[in-house]
Amino acid sequence: MTTKKKEKNYFKPKELKCKATGEEGFDPDFLALLNEIRHECGFSFPLSSAYRSPQHPIEARKERLGAHTYGKAVDILANGENALEIIRVAQKHGIKRIGVQQKGGGRFIHLDVCTEEEGFPPAIWSY
Repeated sequence: MTTKKKEKNYFKPKELKCKATGEEGFDPDFLALLNEIRHECGFSFPLSSAYRSPQHPIEARKERLGAHTYGKAVDILANGENALEIIRVAQKHGIKRIGVQQKGGGRFIHLDVCTEEEGFPPAIWSY
């Protein structure tokens, strides 16, 4: 008889909810992948943003809703070597959409797994 190893969850449900509305909508498959990336990196991942409802102020201003509204995106507070390691490990795990904010306050790495079929082509960008 084989038993499936329970994956460690590094993220609290509160971290994954919309900060503006409190709604849940984070994609469980993306959460599993994010946990794998976090485990491999070996350091904590404070999230500044995860799921955002369409009513979230950032999303409400957009002409087209972003990846966060699909529950398939996070912004991880990180800079320097940690930011570089997150990018390296994320790419190793197949992440093809990465945003980089590494100047001023609030430095972060955006990761998302939205697809071309959803209207999000592979890309890397800076803020």
